[in-house]
Amino acid sequence: MHPKLLLLTLNFPYPPGEEFLETEVVYLSAYFDIIIAPINSHTEKAPRRSVPDDVVVWSNIISKSASGTAAWLLRHPQKAFSIFAMLFGSCGRVRCKLPLLWQLLRFTMGGQMLALTLAEKLELQQSIDVVYSYWLFSTALAATLLKKEGLAKLSVARAHRGDLYHERSDLGLLPGQALAVENLDRIFCISEHGLRYLRQQYPSKREKFELSRLGVLPAPSLNPLSQEDKLHLVSCSYLTSVKRVDLLIDALSICEFPVIWTHLGGGEDEAKLKSLAEKLPRHIEWHITGILPNQDVLLFYQENPVDLFVNVSASEGLPVSIMEALSYGIPVAATDVGGVSEIIHADKNGYLWPVDVTIDTIAATFHHFYRLDGTEKDAMRKAAWQTWHNFVNAEVQYPNFAHRILSLI
Repeated sequence: MHPKLLLLTLNFPYPPGEEFLETEVVYLSAYFDIIIAPINSHTEKAPRRSVPDDVVVWSNIISKSASGTAAWLLRHPQKAFSIFAMLFGSCGRVRCKLPLLWQLLRFTMGGQMLALTLAEKLELQQSIDVVYSYWLFSTALAATLLKKEGLAKLSVARAHRGDLYHERSDLGLLPGQALAVENLDRIFCISEHGLRYLRQQYPSKREKFELSRLGVLPAPSLNPLSQEDKLHLVSCSYLTSVKRVDLLIDALSICEFPVIWTHLGGGEDEAKLKSLAEKLPRHIEWHITGILPNQDVLLFYQENPVDLFVNVSASEGLPVSIMEALSYGIPVAATDVGGVSEIIHADKNGYLWPVDVTIDTIAATFHHFYRLDGTEKDAMRKAAWQTWHNFVNAEVQYPNFAHRILSLI
């Protein structure tokens, strides 16, 4: 019998997001008996992603206790006292500003409500060994509370981007993060950049932070070489303002050579970006696919030549989309944000741009790559695949992560 692991997610195995967990869970299930608890509610009609047969999924777990903050506090006076104690202890860090205090209350309430609901379910079974929060959100606080109640031996969390960097928050601070950090046993950062950031934020807790990158599976075949005298570009992301796909379109508008650009993905800015792309010159072919399942993205790389993968985002953790491109031997041009420079090395497996890159620089990079001879392009493609193999190979990263958790139990 394997140790028991409770995995707290936002939605997985339901959509949207967290696609990369599909791979991680397969590897973890070889070492743990897994229960997945997504905290968001889902209808029975929601298309559940594939998980191993022996993985248990608890759906709609929070619905029991989501009947209103005031009513819940009245029904659970002991938990209310605990919440106010946590608020008082964290008040100095949020500087007692009302918006920050409100977010801190939501964080602590969410963690307490979730922990209580999970505790009720766990009391019907034997206790578990590990609570693993996929994000450094209130689920991480719930993980620590379950351990405090004696229902788990170890509480761990990953830290990505939106749950990690304070400056990415509209408030300039992530209220509750310090509370989770204080009580978690380990926080696994997906990039060295994130690891350095947390150690700077919490120097007295630096031993709690470790590097554990995500990974992607080996590609069934390398991306086919293009036989056309056109530059084939691909970008892949959910279409929001932080991804700055409009900047990429503006750069394409000044390219004077033939380009085929495909964006794999959709989102809230899709209509606006399609309208902008319609103004591109005739020698720039383009296609924005709309939201795609991850398997369709990978199938695109198997069947369609791609010369260069492009990411012009203003902020990243360590993008899985870039890892996937590298696994197919596709060079990458990207802004130097988050942990991108840990896997993209200028003029070796791609190009790095400053975060404030101009459209002229982007267009010049595309022209430079377009003019490279076949030998130079092939060397970059080989270096791209080697980077995936050395740093973000799921067959290495996830077993290592599992072994590290086992060593901490």
